[in-house]
Amino acid sequence: MQPEIHFRRNSELVPIPTYQTPGAVGFDIAVSEVCEIPPHETKIIATGLFIAVPKDMVLILAARSSVSKKGLMLANGIGVIDQDYSGPTDEIKLAFHNLTEKTYTTAVGERLAQGLFMPVIKASFVEKEILATESRGGFGSTGDK
Repeated sequence: MQPEIHFRRNSELVPIPTYQTPGAVGFDIAVSEVCEIPPHETKIIATGLFIAVPKDMVLILAARSSVSKKGLMLANGIGVIDQDYSGPTDEIKLAFHNLTEKTYTTAVGERLAQGLFMPVIKASFVEKEILATESRGGFGSTGDK
């Protein structure tokens, strides 16, 4: 069953979230402002989108593949939008870092990120003295082959 996602835009210029192809799992997210990102700096850019994430789901924000060609990356790797981030001022924003030696200027409507809705399972944590009888060997213990 396809969930119904409630959202609003702060301007008619903000594109409605859209899956670009029938097989796309992420919908494109555009920025709603012109923003200059100087070399090796990070800027937070507005999208003009407010999205109510359904119960038992999370909205994951990821960079579009084409962003790497522009010398940009999401500064936090991915974004996690919780179910309770849907108030009147809870606009989706993107933190982009410029990896290049030139200032990058965004354009209104430029698609820079994608959103993926995913199911969430909340765990209950129980502290135990011993978790396993053997250790794997630490970070990177399976080798570099």
